[in-house]
Amino acid sequence: MAKTATKVSSIDAQKVIDDLEAKKSALALARANDESGMAAIAYEAHTGDQKAEAKLETLRERALRRDLEMRNLESALTEAKRRLVAAQEAERQAEEARVAGELAELAQMMREAGAKCDRALKLLAESSNELRKIVQATNQRGLGNPSAQQLQSLGSRAILAMIINSPYAKDFPHIAPRERQDFSQFTGAWSAMIEKAIAAKLDKDAA
Repeated sequence: MAKTATKVSSIDAQKVIDDLEAKKSALALARANDESGMAAIAYEAHTGDQKAEAKLETLRERALRRDLEMRNLESALTEAKRRLVAAQEAERQAEEARVAGELAELAQMMREAGAKCDRALKLLAESSNELRKIVQATNQRGLGNPSAQQLQSLGSRAILAMIINSPYAKDFPHIAPRERQDFSQFTGAWSAMIEKAIAAKLDKDAA
């Protein structure tokens, strides 16, 4: 059964490269020392000094082992660099997938927010038309207040007061805090005024 390759992060892959590079540098220094040591005794070793000859042979064997180790390190470094590139590519793809997922979620949120804006605007228009009709009906029944002009003035100020909290505020006239209105507040006051007028009329008729 094939062994599943363990995923390595680019940070870990780079650490492996750094460690291998450090080993390579240390090995290169040791190898250079071998060369210096062999050069220092080469003459004696080749002119009959058996002790020097034995030492030279030891240094030569060690140098050969280090040459082989250096080739192995080079191979390991090549593989480590390949794995670093693979890890970076895997992380890039993972990041792209993450961003793509977030963008897909944002696209859905945008769609929903746009639909919510449309519903709110439609509701504003419908409710405002209802208010206009209610004011007209109130006037037709003998009450001069509220008037259509009052609804137009206070309603537009209530809309502007809400728009200042939106990104579109700069595209509409600025309204000072003291001029801002609230639909619930002024329609509530109108309703109370109508109810008071009704009570007064009923009391008068009962008298």
